[in-house]
Parts: sequence; C-alpha cells; structure tokens
Amino acid sequence: MFEHFYQKIASFTPRNSATRVERLLVQGGFADVSPREFLGFALFFSFCTGVASFFLSYIYVSGGLFNAVVALAAFVIVLLGFYFWLALSADSRAQKIEAILPDVLEIISSNIRAGMTLENAVWSSARPEFGPMKDEIKVMSADVFGGKPIDTAFVGMTKRVRSEVLERSVKLIVEGIRLGGEMAKLLKAVADDIRANQALRKEIMTSTMMYTIFIVFAAVLAAPLLFAVSVYYSEMNETLLSKRVQSSTSSLPSDAASRMSSMPSFLAPKSGAAQGPTITSQEVNDFALACIFLTTFSAALILGLIRYGKAMRGFKYAPFFVLGGLSIFFLVRSLLSTLFKSILG
Repeated sequence: MFEHFYQKIASFTPRNSATRVERLLVQGGFADVSPREFLGFALFFSFCTGVASFFLSYIYVSGGLFNAVVALAAFVIVLLGFYFWLALSADSRAQKIEAILPDVLEIISSNIRAGMTLENAVWSSARPEFGPMKDEIKVMSADVFGGKPIDTAFVGMTKRVRSEVLERSVKLIVEGIRLGGEMAKLLKAVADDIRANQALRKEIMTSTMMYTIFIVFAAVLAAPLLFAVSVYYSEMNETLLSKRVQSSTSSLPSDAASRMSSMPSFLAPKSGAAQGPTITSQEVNDFALACIFLTTFSAALILGLIRYGKAMRGFKYAPFFVLGGLSIFFLVRSLLSTLFKSILG
C-alpha cells in the first residue's frame, strides 16, 4: 500500500543516493529490500520526526527560528541514524565473514587436494555454521555454474561484503587463478596470513586495554561528575548572591529598595565587584550537557578506532556512553542538591 508512496518520495532524491543505499542494503544482508522504498521510508519518517519536534519545542521556547532549527536538527539526526544503522549492519556482517574466512579457505584448499575442481571445492565449502559466508558462497557458486568466470564471481563477492580483509584475499586468489598457480597452497597461505593478522589484532586490543579503560572512565564517569559539581556550585553561588542583594536592599530607603528588588539578580550592583556581563547557572548547565554529549560521543568513536581500527564501529557504544554520562551527571547533581539543601533553602 505504501510502497508506491515511498518510491515517489525517493524519486526526488539524487540517483546516486539510491545506488549508495542499495549497496549498503546488499552489504548489510538486506538484498531483498527495495532501496527506493527504504530511502523513501527513511525520508518520510525523518520528516515526521522533524515536524513533531517543531511543535514539541514550543513547550520550552516559542521562538520561530529556534523551533525551525530544532526541527531541522531532528530531521538530519534521524536520517543519519538510518544511514549509520545500515553502515553498522554492513560492518557487523563483514566482521562475521572475516572471522570465518580462514576456515573457509582451508576447506576449499582441502577439497582441491582431494581432487575437486576449484568451482566444486568452493560449492562444497558452503556449510550452515558459516552463517552469512554460506550465503555468499552459494551466490558465487550460482554465478559460476550460470556461466560467469570464477575470478569474476570472486570479485563480485567483494562488492557484496564491506571487508578490506576479504578484498585483499580475493585479489591474491584472482591473481593466482589468472596466472595458473597451485591454488591449494595459495589458499592455505592466505588462510594462515589472515589468522596471523587476527592474532596480531587481538594482541593490539589487549595491549590498548588500559587506554580503553582510561577513556571510558574519563568520558563517562569523571567528566559528568566534575560538570555536576560545577553546575551545583554555580547554582549555589547565584542563590547566595541573590540573598546577599536582598539583605542589602532591606537597609536602603523604601523607594530605592523597591527599585533594587525589581531588578534581576544578575543586574543588581554588588559591593566590591566590578560590573560586567555575567553567566547564569542555567547557561552553565546547558554548556555542561552539550560538553557531556560531545565528550561521550567522541569517546565512543575513539574507542572504535583503537579497538577495531574503524571509528564507525564505535557508534554502537555511543548510545550507552551518552546515556551513562548524562545519568551520572543528573544523579550527582541530585545528590549534591539533597546533601546541601539547607544552603540553598
């Protein structure tokens, strides 16, 4: 019912957008999903979210420009969320294939040693426990038995899987096929090389564990805690200064006291202090929330870069880091307000 509607929306986008979405869908294991329908649904859902954010923002601020900025930000964030979900799905699928790739190559090598041709050896290596790699082998074998050259079928698999490890391995295999090399030894050597690289990657992850712990501690725990203390201090200072101004106005004549009491606390003159622009506790609170969001989000990307070599793989940690940092900030702020309630009371 809505398929035609979504395709109509997607028709207003550039053609390369649908091509990019189609590639990510295939790499993520969603080859059966229409790219234009997915793109149209993503645009429609993002637009509805932006409209809802526009009206909901009136609860806090009724400025037209601010509401428009909130709506645009919500639209962009949700649309980027769809893209990152596809990219993370493609990376997750590629990671599973990379983990099982050495075993697949060794099985193909053993089949060739047993007397099979390369085409039959590849077809016989498709096992249910290989997960997404089994599906790729079946697609590649179907292309080969349908008349496509096996080196072209191998290259086609690299376009359906977003993996640099698989791409480099296929280049070596294709070169061996075209030069007429002994494929059994070549496949075994490629499998051993991939295993060595995976062992080296695990060793690097182990050696950088202390950096990972420090980044998580600093971004998710230490920074929100310090920001909560700073925000509470600014609130306490603002309250104490307000009480000091109110007490000083009580000793003035009635007409001067009324004028002083009608002024905002941050505009009231303070004895012994230079006058100038001031920062309210609400502004400090907004700044702290923005910094916590940026710090925790950046920490997730850095963690993905350190552990996996790709910042993209850190996006899966971002929601937990952001929610954890904000939770600690509000919890510490609430505890401080409860402990020192008598000062602000």
